Amino acid sequence: MSPYFSIKYIPDGRIVRVVFAGRLGLVERIAAAQQVTEKYHHHSPLRLLVDLRQQEAALTPEEQRQLAGFVCDDPVLQKAHIAILHRHDYSATALVSGLVTRHLPNARQFLVESEALDWLRERRPVTG
Repeated sequence: MSPYFSIKYIPDGRIVRVVFAGRLGLVERIAAAQQVTEKYHHHSPLRLLVDLRQQEAALTPEEQRQLAGFVCDDPVLQKAHIAILHRHDYSATALVSGLVTRHLPNARQFLVESEALDWLRERRPVTG
C-alpha cells in the first residue's frame, strides 16, 4: 500500500474510492490510476470516487496536463463514471479536474461527498 494514496472498494453502489493524501507527484498519481484500472477494469461501468481533499499541490501545470491526458486516453477510465471530490477552499489539481471533466462525459466535480456518492450510485451500467 502506498503512503500517498489508498484504494478501497465500497460494495454499496460498487464504487471504487481513491483517496490521495499528502504531497503527491505525477508518478504516484499515475500509479494509483494504473492500480485501479488493473484491479477493477471488469466493472461496467467503473464507478470511481477520487477524493482529493487531503492532497497537497505537487504538480506543475505541465504535469497536470500530462495527468489529464493519461486519464482521458486510458480505455478503462474513458468509460468510467468519475466523481472528483475537492475541499471547499482549495483544489491543488484544478487544471487536471477541469480538463478531465471537459473531455470525459461521465466525469463531474463535487464539494460534498454525499452528493458525489449519490451521483455515482445513479449511474447505469453500459449495455452493449
